[in-house]
Amino acid sequence: MLASPIADVSALAWSHTTVSDLPPGLSRLAPPSGPGAAGTPARPASEHPALLGSGFATTLRFPGSGRWRHAQTSGSTVHWLWGSAADVLRFGTLRTRLPLGNPVVALRFTDATDASAEQGDPQGVMGQDPVMLAGNPVTVMQLRLFALMPAAPGMDTLSVLRYLAAAFDAEGLTFGTPTWQAFVATMAGLTAPLRVLEPGGSPATGRSIAVAGGAPVTLTAAHLGDAVAALGMTRAGLTGATLDVSAGASPIASADGAAHPDGRVPVTAETSTISVASVEDWLSPQQSAALSRFTRGNTVLPFVDGVATYADLFAQVNRAVTAGAEGSFYVTGYSLQHDVVLGPAAAGTRRRVVDVATDMAAAGGEARFLALEMLQLNPGWVRDVQTAAQVTAILLAQAGLVATALQPDDTLNKISFLLTAEFLAGLVFYGSTDPEGLLEKLFELNKGAIQALGAIAGVEAHLDPVDAEVGDNPRAVTTGLASVVLGATRKFSVFHQKIQVVRTDEGVHAYCGGIDLNADRLQTPGHGSRSPFHDVHARVDGPATAELVKTFAERWQHVASTTLRLEAPGALDGLPTGGSDVVQVARTYYRPLAGSGRGLPYAPAGESTILETMLAAIGRARRYLYLEDQYLTPPPAFAAALVAAAAHVSGPLIIAIPASPDQPFGMPRRQALIDDLRAAWGDRVKVGILRRKFSHTSTSRESSSGRLWLAAPVTAGTNMIEVAPPERVPATPFWLTIDGEVMRATHRVAGFTSPTSVRLDVERWEDTRLFDAASGTPRAEHNVPAAVSGGSFPSIYVHAKMLLVDDAFAAIGSANSNRRGYYSDGECNVFAMREQVADGDNWIRDLRIALWAEHLGLAPEYAAVALRDPAAGLALFDRKFTVGSRFTTFEAQPYATELALSAELTDKTTALTSLLWDATFIAAIGVEIAGLQSDDLFATFIDPSSWLEAP
Repeated sequence: MLASPIADVSALAWSHTTVSDLPPGLSRLAPPSGPGAAGTPARPASEHPALLGSGFATTLRFPGSGRWRHAQTSGSTVHWLWGSAADVLRFGTLRTRLPLGNPVVALRFTDATDASAEQGDPQGVMGQDPVMLAGNPVTVMQLRLFALMPAAPGMDTLSVLRYLAAAFDAEGLTFGTPTWQAFVATMAGLTAPLRVLEPGGSPATGRSIAVAGGAPVTLTAAHLGDAVAALGMTRAGLTGATLDVSAGASPIASADGAAHPDGRVPVTAETSTISVASVEDWLSPQQSAALSRFTRGNTVLPFVDGVATYADLFAQVNRAVTAGAEGSFYVTGYSLQHDVVLGPAAAGTRRRVVDVATDMAAAGGEARFLALEMLQLNPGWVRDVQTAAQVTAILLAQAGLVATALQPDDTLNKISFLLTAEFLAGLVFYGSTDPEGLLEKLFELNKGAIQALGAIAGVEAHLDPVDAEVGDNPRAVTTGLASVVLGATRKFSVFHQKIQVVRTDEGVHAYCGGIDLNADRLQTPGHGSRSPFHDVHARVDGPATAELVKTFAERWQHVASTTLRLEAPGALDGLPTGGSDVVQVARTYYRPLAGSGRGLPYAPAGESTILETMLAAIGRARRYLYLEDQYLTPPPAFAAALVAAAAHVSGPLIIAIPASPDQPFGMPRRQALIDDLRAAWGDRVKVGILRRKFSHTSTSRESSSGRLWLAAPVTAGTNMIEVAPPERVPATPFWLTIDGEVMRATHRVAGFTSPTSVRLDVERWEDTRLFDAASGTPRAEHNVPAAVSGGSFPSIYVHAKMLLVDDAFAAIGSANSNRRGYYSDGECNVFAMREQVADGDNWIRDLRIALWAEHLGLAPEYAAVALRDPAAGLALFDRKFTVGSRFTTFEAQPYATELALSAELTDKTTALTSLLWDATFIAAIGVEIAGLQSDDLFATFIDPSSWLEAP
């Protein structure tokens, strides 16, 4: 609990001042005051309102018990001490008095003592203990105070200190002599500023403000957001007035816990901050004439993973079935499985798409389905073994069905197994009289579902191809290996949107995000399945629902040429308008080569609204950026925006990605971006994979597989072990544990024969890359017959395509961060902001906390407190996964990872035969690392662009 850091407060005199030299550990908690200079790493500008106390010469005391940090720049006489203000563990009910979180209080003073060696980890102290440097008490004659509030980071220091004193008074708490309340009372002569802030808490700069009826003034950097100073008024004169912060745009604004959509804020004596943003600064111009730039009055409900999504979706779908002719169900997706049960179904409810479609049509309702068409072969293509093998490999890569073979960086794109790949794939097609049929079975995996659904009376279902050709990609190369494939197919873009629309007797609901209707998305945040899969989806209710309906309808009209019931006049009248979310529905559609005659009729010049809004939001970020992405191989504009953000974001950049990207040739591109981000952001960037705890090998077929024991002693220095019995040894590579040491078995030792044991080559300690690029569990000696457990550390496949910014902006959709997502494929995202900006009941903040809690292995109750401040939670991303965190640094995986098929398009059980899958998979890997042509193959087939991107 806080008390006065000064023993005698009788002569204290206070004045307003600023501080601009916050130490790194403190500056990342505070919103930046403006952009800083680029550097390695870059840092934003950091100038903040503070208080200067003088008129005393006394020993400085710690104001409270707890863990306080010290910082001093070597050679400087300036010292900083800071820590949490309130002891909420000891006084639990105090939490209710601090709804904006537990503030941080910092003391800045000068002392000639060199105590730079004493900084670092926080030190436990008792309140009003003297501050000691190099063993000596500190005497001060001036003291600067700086304080910040986690949930209101732009609140000025004086308001924070008074907020604390009021909370202590309300709880009846006093501590020390003098008390904190008595200390703060000496500041009674000061007037608190009224700060106008951006969503991340930074002072608004360049914004025009005006008192109603008065002339507008422009906030400059020197004002630090203070409207009182900018207007040249007193605080008393401003109290009771209405402050217009709309700046002639479409604002979202919040003050005193209330939203002010018109940007006109009544100022009370308690108003300390006004959060405001112009929606146009965040949501880019709409490139579709059929859609609004944004709509207000929406309600967005996010879902984490498929179980939660399907529970809500099928509740609405079942209601739609009972609505008879009023019921509608529209689906467009990348992968559609019509006959799988998507979650537990109560009696009388439906959880299979085919059952929904059948019963809805029988009841007179409307069920309509669109799924991508992958395979578009040229008429007269050469049907020989080599061409079939090459096409198979390229289309597997295009479809995202292969995982990258992780080789050391210097060989990643320089080793070619193309001849072997062609040979193995050729085994599949040799002697085939129908190679086109084989390709169709491999790649047109939505065809069966579309045919089955379309066969139901009253149901319509279609495959939907994108007509973009290789000429619509300015980066395409048509020579070398590419020429073989281009002889068979010239179309490589697809529709990737994941939209569901449901009309019930209550109204119309629309869903958008990363989740298709297939079994691999049937996940909970626990991710207990054998192939864990993480995703994010959202339901949108309100005017933006009509925009998602329109997106489906445009595609439907192009393919089916029939009219949807929700296109009828008045069908969408009465959509709710009372929600508090501002939503933009944004899309990606390719731009064709000029004069080609191609192009989508509803987007003839293409659309890149998704990319433009993502760039705008990243450019407005001030406190943090959080990205989940399947690929993270963005085009240069997006990569440059992330790098540049280091100079205007004070807090962290957190990125969650899959361990093995199913994007051939993507690994070196992803690694290059990560290297650039680390150079710019320093220790503020965390790029990680999600990994579960150690799991034993599968027991579905062999109940004892992986249950082993040592057959020979193991020294600390050896990289070879002997285990028994042979029949229980899993196929290499696999992970194993012995007495707490984790090893990775890479191969069985050639030439070793024994009827009772198997000898294994193993990686140990840093070679395992278990925790990061250079560490694992320490080497130890192990004796016979120590237990050996074989198994794995299953990674969770990150399929989400999501961006959160400053708890004020959310992007949820289908567009990955690559050229396909931003220039070439058909994509749809919803972008959302809140009328209350980042204040109040904030689903964007709650979504961030829920995701971070899931990834960090934290209890929701703890996470609600520990992660409320995104910058304060940064250190938790460094916890090892062995103590519960799933978030593990990107490098914590061996180079030669297990190759596995992703579940993006299909399940392995749908393959023709295991031989076919093995051969074509190896073919894909062969093309994947096809030497010097990797750049050409990547640009042409794997990640094509369109003329939306200037060549």
